[in-house]
Amino acid sequence: MVRALDYVRYMEETGDYSVHAARQFAEKYKTATSEKSLAQSFWRDFFHLVFGIDDLLGSGIEFEHPVRSASTGQTNFIDVFWSGVVLIEHKSAGKDLDLAEKQARDYLVSLAPVARPPALVICDFAHFRIVEVLAGQTIEFPLAELPDHLHRFASIFGDKANAAARPEVSADAKAAELMSELYVEFEKAGYTGHQVSVFLVRVLFLNFGDDTRMWKRIGHGLFATVVENSPESGSGLGATIQELFQVLDTPKDTRPKTLSAELEDFPYVNGGLFTEQLPVFSFTPAMRLSLLNAAYYDWSKISPAIFGSMFQTVKSKEDRRELGEHYTSEANILKVIRPLFLDDYLDKLHKAWDNAAALKRLRLELGQANYLDPAAGSGNFLVVSYKRLREIELKILARLHELENTFGQLQLDGSFGLQVRLSQFHAIEYEEWSSQIARVAMFLADHQANLALEEITGATPNRFPLTESAVIRHGNALTTDWSEVCPMNENTFIMGNPPFYGSSLQNAEQKSETQAVWKAIAGAGTLDYVANWFLLAAQHSAKSGARAAFVSTNSITQGEQPAVIWGQLYPLGVGIDFAHRTFAWDNDASGKAAVHVVIVGLSAKPKPNKRPLWVYKSVKDTPELLNASNINGYLLDAPNILVSSRTNPLRPETQKMEKGNIPTDGGYLSNISAEEAFEIRNTDPVAAKYLRRLIGARELIHNEERYCLWLLGADPQDLRTSTTLASRIKEVRLLREASPKKMTQKDANRPAEFQEIRQPKTDYIVVPLHSSEDREYVPIGRMSPEVIVNNAVAIVADGSLTTFGLLMSKPFNVWNKAVSGRLESRVRISNTITYNNFPFPEITEANREKVVQAAQAVLDARAKYPSNSLADLYNRDGMPGELRQAHNKLDAAVLTVLGLKADASEERILARLFELYDELTRGLLDAQPVKKTRKKPEILA
Repeated sequence: MVRALDYVRYMEETGDYSVHAARQFAEKYKTATSEKSLAQSFWRDFFHLVFGIDDLLGSGIEFEHPVRSASTGQTNFIDVFWSGVVLIEHKSAGKDLDLAEKQARDYLVSLAPVARPPALVICDFAHFRIVEVLAGQTIEFPLAELPDHLHRFASIFGDKANAAARPEVSADAKAAELMSELYVEFEKAGYTGHQVSVFLVRVLFLNFGDDTRMWKRIGHGLFATVVENSPESGSGLGATIQELFQVLDTPKDTRPKTLSAELEDFPYVNGGLFTEQLPVFSFTPAMRLSLLNAAYYDWSKISPAIFGSMFQTVKSKEDRRELGEHYTSEANILKVIRPLFLDDYLDKLHKAWDNAAALKRLRLELGQANYLDPAAGSGNFLVVSYKRLREIELKILARLHELENTFGQLQLDGSFGLQVRLSQFHAIEYEEWSSQIARVAMFLADHQANLALEEITGATPNRFPLTESAVIRHGNALTTDWSEVCPMNENTFIMGNPPFYGSSLQNAEQKSETQAVWKAIAGAGTLDYVANWFLLAAQHSAKSGARAAFVSTNSITQGEQPAVIWGQLYPLGVGIDFAHRTFAWDNDASGKAAVHVVIVGLSAKPKPNKRPLWVYKSVKDTPELLNASNINGYLLDAPNILVSSRTNPLRPETQKMEKGNIPTDGGYLSNISAEEAFEIRNTDPVAAKYLRRLIGARELIHNEERYCLWLLGADPQDLRTSTTLASRIKEVRLLREASPKKMTQKDANRPAEFQEIRQPKTDYIVVPLHSSEDREYVPIGRMSPEVIVNNAVAIVADGSLTTFGLLMSKPFNVWNKAVSGRLESRVRISNTITYNNFPFPEITEANREKVVQAAQAVLDARAKYPSNSLADLYNRDGMPGELRQAHNKLDAAVLTVLGLKADASEERILARLFELYDELTRGLLDAQPVKKTRKKPEILA
């Protein structure tokens, strides 16, 4: 489906205006009349079905947006609002569109200038009116003619769908750049470390306060004035700022009487922000100028959710070069918090919209939950959560006053009676610098929420002195009891984006922490560092009913890790509530590789059915939402079955797959290029006798030339008389003798041979251990025994066409992508995980023959392109037609064996394979030698 972002270009290039989708939409709503019951469904379907905007909330499209009327002072609600893009006023059928347009224009002038869209849309189901405010043009047409006017909407939306996801980035990047320049000047003056970090965080708070009416009762720009009034030399500025910090931490009635007027105007802040005593920094002219530049910037535009992440880069010389590229987008954060708790609140708000009692109950409910991020970084997840929950409470407040007609009767106190409070938000963060940023970011988010409250109600709480703050614990989440930081109960939500270190990348301290969390559990040494958070969250969920959701590297859902992780979580009664399968967690930064991640929501009380599962066709695609009956550890809609490493296939009749030969020779025997082989043939005829073609995964897939010296059984005299062989063998012996591994040292006494030899004596199937995730099929070959393999491939000796056909079929490739591990994003094929656990089905003689014929047809189709590599032939967009047809027939033959139709979806194929796996591992189909009779079925092998 075409995204709104590309709609105009798409129409120009293809001429397809999604006419079919628009006609379906018009047909669906041609009899709709009631605004109350159908308006939101109408516009959800409009954006989703016609323009392909799947995530309205993530795109910034909002229903019932509160706005305080500039003419009446009362709070009203914009039916559909997309800040800076479009304002939609919807009425029931037959209502006066002129009056509706007047109402929309009143809303428009009541909005902040930066949020005012250039277009209005008025609709009563049966008619659309598009008002291009700036252009002064109006067009009106009936619903039935929507297909003819799609280009008008496309011109309104333009590229705003993408811009809506990150509107504040440029402002945040500039602000972070200014703070970075200030830090650099401190470095030049010899100031670094903790105290400079505290100073910069306080400067952030003061700059933000200057530009957001934080000191609204006493004026603006107070901090900038303090810096501006200092000498250009910087002399005395450090002492003045240190005095300011003390003033901010002192109640007004206890301040010195001799305090200067410019400092006396500052409020008593408290909250611990200014408690720590800092040294008096001696400012240079450059330090003062950098501070003044930062103070002059307009800080009202920054987003605490994004700026906090950028602010982390200030202290890193490498990261400072890429300011603006280090943040977690709000759209990605919403993928975690929406299904965890936010969607539930929004659904309740929608249902309670016309019921004051229900709205009051929901508002009280908002104040009963607690939120914990046990790997908080700069607090992004907490900031976005707080912001969204305050928006919901603001809508409730505005709607209650509208329903009860109590405008102008709000009673203010220190908290304004707000239910959503900073003290509900908790964090644990390992880095002290980040924990300080998180704490301040929450104060800034609170202030922004209060400004939004003031725009609607005309009043806002006076937060000073700060008596409440988010609970930010600087510490190690893996050695801290989470329940000491945050109350744990069924109203607790745990979330975040823990560290992603793989098992081989963990340092000694991290490995020790992992061992302490998992104790003596077998296989824990293979786990990614992030798995620790899953076990701890599951333990808290089992005890208290808390729910959790984490972003994680996708490797925890592949290979050996799911069996280890869920082998511990399932016995706790913990299951998966929702999940996002693999997608790219990136920030659109040029030249930076995206991390491939999953999102997993878990609890001890998962929903019995219809669990949300988002599936991505490619890692950068828009996800499709499935309602799964169950989500297992591989993020499949399948039973909670765990696939563990297995040394032999499930059935003893299945042909065995082994790893290839392992050289352990430093390449002296096994890594000979075509040029080197040519030279050996011309200069050393004795050595040339032992040259053999060698293939690993790359040579197999890309048809690259590589050779080895295969000296197994070689004439001892040849080894002695050939200078090429003698010198290379000597190097292998020295290399093995220097190895820290005792077995390798022992094998130094046979330096003419590969260390581990499994070379077949007959034709064999060769399987690359890694393949691109973009290929539909893993490119697998058949080789003669004269071709030597290394350990980048696996082999099936004397592999039959039946086994080859199975490995090249869609069912095996779907199984492989589901249960195997990954190297970066590449598919990893494992004999112990993938092949040995594949539930080889029973097969009749007739069906076996069909598989064999189809497998041979695949080989025949390949043979017609001798100059092309397997990489060429299995390129998704370049596969020859006859090869694809051969694969389609092979897929159909194998699917028939599985009892499935030729058009079975991947979901259905996986479900069937897991059913067979479950049967085999439960012993229902005990593998016994099959009697070779024509009447009884044969095992597919």
